[in-house]
Amino acid sequence: MNQLISQKISHYFPTQTDFLIGLSGGVDSVVLLHLFQQIKAPLKLNLRAIHIHHGLSPNADHWADFCQTLCDKWDIPLIVKKVKVEGKQGIEAEARSARYQAISAQIQRNEVLVTAHHLDDQAETFLLALKRGSGIKGLSAMQPVSFAHKFAIFRPLLDVSKAEINAYAKHYHLSWISDESNQNNSYDRNFLRNEILPLLNQRWSQFSQMVARSSQHCAEQQLLIEELLADELNQRIDQHQQRLAIDNFANFSRAKQQQLVRLWLEKGEIAMPSIQQLEQIIQHLILAESDKNPQVRLANKLIRRHKNKIFITEEYVDTSHYTIQIPPFEKGEIGGISLPDNIGTIQRTEDSLICKLSAKSHRLLLPEELRNQTLTIKLHHSGKVKIYGKTMREDIKKIWQKNSVPVWLRTRTPLVFFEDQLVGIIPF
Repeated sequence: MNQLISQKISHYFPTQTDFLIGLSGGVDSVVLLHLFQQIKAPLKLNLRAIHIHHGLSPNADHWADFCQTLCDKWDIPLIVKKVKVEGKQGIEAEARSARYQAISAQIQRNEVLVTAHHLDDQAETFLLALKRGSGIKGLSAMQPVSFAHKFAIFRPLLDVSKAEINAYAKHYHLSWISDESNQNNSYDRNFLRNEILPLLNQRWSQFSQMVARSSQHCAEQQLLIEELLADELNQRIDQHQQRLAIDNFANFSRAKQQQLVRLWLEKGEIAMPSIQQLEQIIQHLILAESDKNPQVRLANKLIRRHKNKIFITEEYVDTSHYTIQIPPFEKGEIGGISLPDNIGTIQRTEDSLICKLSAKSHRLLLPEELRNQTLTIKLHHSGKVKIYGKTMREDIKKIWQKNSVPVWLRTRTPLVFFEDQLVGIIPF
């Protein structure tokens, strides 16, 4: 198996030397760590290990101590990180999320995370995706290399069965810990592992290998879809992937519409929507009348529409009642005013207002006669408003439309007033 790991590294990471090994203390991760320890010197690898202390078991401290002792024995630095799992969204999902957040905070830029996922894990993942009604993206299950959490994840044991891992551990007289929760069949993955897959593999000895093959076919089909849609998608998204142009979207087939939306959301690092949510996005946002302003919630984000684009946005707090006065500039003053809900900051200079909003900087040049006057910043206005320097009054909605300010930003866009007159707006 040492040769297999060396070959996998040579194939996927020929120039990589720094690896962070995920170590739970179970037999899979202990075998993985032992394999890397065996090839550490010949391949001149720099290894670290990380153990995530979930605190879900009364034995959690013992497992962390076991991992520390093992790493000390093999001269591999170990990071132990405690995380909090409340279980409000499901223990398995929250533990996984907390685990990867902790790893993301610890992994170094030159490191690749290595996990001990194996052939039987792959079959479980495929069947769980099948249970959820996933498409080919979900049925692709796990790949040897992925970048799902903004860092590289390497799974060199995906072709290795659990039986082979156990045989390796016994051959080298390795020790490991056993998580008692692995016997709890109320967890879907444990139910598959303990009850279903043994029966399937007993009936069909190559079942897990066949599942892995089907998973690979799905992965290849997904790559082909992404390749065929790449040009269309790239023409429709901005560099931050937060907006998608929907011109002529109604002319596409439903399958193409769905795939473009899914690929856009994936680029924006948004959890994949359910079929119902995807239909809402297409029917109630994209294909809605152009004068509508619908929205669809996905987890803690909102998908909204403005003109011929849909946007991924936060769920903002109500800032419509915010008002603050800005006195005239005084020499020697440093700093500015922080607007609520992380909207940005405003700083006054001798002749202008410098506004930093959403990572953009704007300069509003003030009329000379207002440079020594107190101004007011508001985050909301309704009805008609008098424009500074003009006798006319204008409906604020027309001003928003002229400046292409979406509805959801109209209580987050600073309005600059002198007394009751609008001096200017500071758009995002």
